[in-house]
Amino acid sequence: MRSSGWVSLVAGVFALILGIVAFAWPSATLQVVGFLFGLNLLLLGVVRACQFLFVPDAPVTGRILGVIFGVLVALLGILCLRNVTGSLKLLLLIVALGWLLDGLAEIFTSVGDREPGAGWRIALGLCVVLVSIAILVWPGLGLATFVLIGATTLCFVGIAGILIGIAGLRSRPA
Repeated sequence: MRSSGWVSLVAGVFALILGIVAFAWPSATLQVVGFLFGLNLLLLGVVRACQFLFVPDAPVTGRILGVIFGVLVALLGILCLRNVTGSLKLLLLIVALGWLLDGLAEIFTSVGDREPGAGWRIALGLCVVLVSIAILVWPGLGLATFVLIGATTLCFVGIAGILIGIAGLRSRPA
């Protein structure tokens, strides 16, 4: 089903654009950063949930985990958007938890998948999990450090999503 490739491609482009915006605007306020990262989590969660709801060739366990994690990530995005004026520590916690859940979903749903790009998706999930753990371990990060780590992660996730989407589109007949 080519729509999964398109979804990955669009989500990757969106994440890359957000990462570039975060790099280009390092002096952004906590409100802007909270909004951008919350929007990313919301869209990432919705995309993940839809991806697994409407892709019939995925294993049932992977689909269920993908949908559950997608909904949880989207809820964390809503929480982040709702509290953009909150503290930096709360924002760090919400974003790190969202990325942790999304990275785990990527790993769990890609293990054993015979689709092209499964190895890349596992590597992407591992990187996102490691970044989220680093943020959770060092909650005293300053806003500038968080934006740098977050922007780098978004750019990496975006590029990986684009590559995964292209691989999915190339591997399936029209």
